[in-house]
Amino acid sequence: MAVQFHLDRVMFERSNMKVPQLHQLSGVNKNTLYGLYKGELKRVDVDVIDRICSALDCQPGDLMTHIKTEEK
Repeated sequence: MAVQFHLDRVMFERSNMKVPQLHQLSGVNKNTLYGLYKGELKRVDVDVIDRICSALDCQPGDLMTHIKTEEK
């Protein structure tokens, strides 16, 4: 199972916001935001999700989806 982040889409839908703007609004580290934006992070703290959701006025489900993968 995997989780796919959609921060890029949500930021675009919120008046084409850029990472530096989200950093200022949320206080989340820029490297963390860029990692989420590019889908490169494997772990994210719940506090980070909370701060991003507050800044973007969205729900956690707007930021990510669960993708089923075949179990071996």
